Amino acid sequence: MEQAFEVASYAMRYWFIALVLVILIAVIYISYKEYQQKKQVMTQVGQFGGYMQIIAGPEEFIGDRFGLTEQNSIGSAGSCDIVLPDRTVAPRHAVIFAQDDEYYVKPENRTETKINDRRAINTHKLKTGDKLSFGDISMRIYFKRTRIGNDH
Repeated sequence: MEQAFEVASYAMRYWFIALVLVILIAVIYISYKEYQQKKQVMTQVGQFGGYMQIIAGPEEFIGDRFGLTEQNSIGSAGSCDIVLPDRTVAPRHAVIFAQDDEYYVKPENRTETKINDRRAINTHKLKTGDKLSFGDISMRIYFKRTRIGNDH
């Protein structure tokens, strides 16, 4: 009986070590994948002043990213810089533009444009993390840091 207990104790000790190693390897693998994804996003965004990512709307659009340049027209028309093919988005819904190292959104033709769930009627200054809604599509906006502690 004592010998069986000793064998079980020995097996449990190595089983526990193996379990800890598997968890450690899984954490390292997940961290590496997240790092690779962030590196890929930053490479894509590097050529832009920032980007917008769809966070709500038709499921096939969620996660899509759009880089921001000095002037960005947003709408459902193919001629827009950022095309959102959804029936709730006007052909030319809004414009996002840069001026004096700041970004602004200007709704076009009294469209249903919201910033942080509040209706936007006039030109509005944007900051990193703002939620923009064009019809039923919601996006989060992010800008590159130009100075420490100052998002643009």
